[in-house]
Amino acid sequence: MLRKFSLLIALLLPISAPAQQRPPQQVAATTVSTANDTTPKAASGAFKGAKLMYTTYFYTATEAIVHGYEPNTNVRIVSLDQNRTIWTGKVGPGETELVPTGKGVFGFLSDKKASLLVGTPSSCTVVGYWLRDQEGTHVTDHFYGRIPTSSSADDRVIAWAWEDMTIQVTDVTTDKLVKEQKVKKGGYLEIAKPDLDALGGHVLEFRADKKKMAVQVYFDQGFFVPGPDGRTAGREFRTYVGNITEGVNDLNLIAYFQQAKVKVTDMKSGESLFDGTIAPGKLKTLTLSQKYVYIESDVEISALVAPYEHYKAGYAEHHYGAGVEGTGIETEFLITSPDELWLFSYFNNNTISVTDANTGEEVWKGDLGAGHVQGLHPGYGYYRVKSSAGISVMGGDEACGAEYSPAAGLFSVDEELLKVATQILTERREKAKKEGRVLSDREANAPLSAEENQRARRAIKGNLGKSMSAPEVQERIDSMQTY
Repeated sequence: MLRKFSLLIALLLPISAPAQQRPPQQVAATTVSTANDTTPKAASGAFKGAKLMYTTYFYTATEAIVHGYEPNTNVRIVSLDQNRTIWTGKVGPGETELVPTGKGVFGFLSDKKASLLVGTPSSCTVVGYWLRDQEGTHVTDHFYGRIPTSSSADDRVIAWAWEDMTIQVTDVTTDKLVKEQKVKKGGYLEIAKPDLDALGGHVLEFRADKKKMAVQVYFDQGFFVPGPDGRTAGREFRTYVGNITEGVNDLNLIAYFQQAKVKVTDMKSGESLFDGTIAPGKLKTLTLSQKYVYIESDVEISALVAPYEHYKAGYAEHHYGAGVEGTGIETEFLITSPDELWLFSYFNNNTISVTDANTGEEVWKGDLGAGHVQGLHPGYGYYRVKSSAGISVMGGDEACGAEYSPAAGLFSVDEELLKVATQILTERREKAKKEGRVLSDREANAPLSAEENQRARRAIKGNLGKSMSAPEVQERIDSMQTY
């Protein structure tokens, strides 16, 4: 049995008062123990047990859909606010489970990797997002995705090809082939009306013969766009910009630390929609309708399809921030919001600041622990969020929107850490053996040395493209569960 899964939850700020008049956040420290209700036997620490228990937490406005990728995946979802397990079950490849969580922060425990769609993907179907797989990436050769239950005229699902490939789409629910198509690099396979009407609420499987496919579910705006390597920061992007729900959508191009020279081209007509520069820390907004666009930049930027100029406040949608590296769990973000921001800390003693990216005025500053969420109501605007350790940031308003949680990206980090930790444990045992003794448990579970920590960080950066600090690596190892 799993010994313990401990997370902390912060109460969201009350929403009745203006942002500047709200009292300081009230924090509830809740320890969740699942000592008697988890099947795999686990031991705390990366140096015990050969298999990894995948653990994280997520915030959602109403519900979560668990997507299975591997056979017999045992999943448990824990309400941190109620201090109890609210759902336990098993999913297999192509199987999904809709969990009516209600609003809050939840613990997620699984003996195998899975992906997690949060927000209101079923109860409010005017949503937009890009699929993530069980590795947390947006670009690969295999996805499962549960389609919203109803559609409108401009809704569509688009499988984009970053290389020449054959794409096959299967309706898992009915076990029928939906579409198969050879797609050239830069092209796409599309499912639109009336075909979507027959697929509402069904699970679709997307397969390609190259690991360079991305899948866009467009039932509204409210999403960052992935590039060819799966990150939401890069030098080129392709996306559909539709007309839900106001007849137009906003394409926001965000430059981080360098001036960016950016071109945006209408993929259908070849017309240039924008050719210019964006100053560091600024954004350029193009208000478009029903455009398939190609974006290229001389430095890394992010592309966000979300309301900013055409609908300045109160638009019901949610979008996770990209972050400067485009992994979604980082220490610096630039993000728009029609009203609210949610800040999620994955590490302890995390100092976070939020400023208005246009004026530099401070909006909020405070410390969060691992598993804490801070809800803010700064109002419509463009914000810079910085932290001392990894966080996720979501912008949006009201309980209507959906996004895949970036938390699955930490599953891959944990796997890299387990590989390195296993190597280190072997080396420690061999060293002790040469000294004529048996390695003690205390030595086996001692913190990483500076050299060992650096090795772990190099592995994560080299294999995943993600930067982590030495304290983050040690804290993540300390929190890992194996069995």
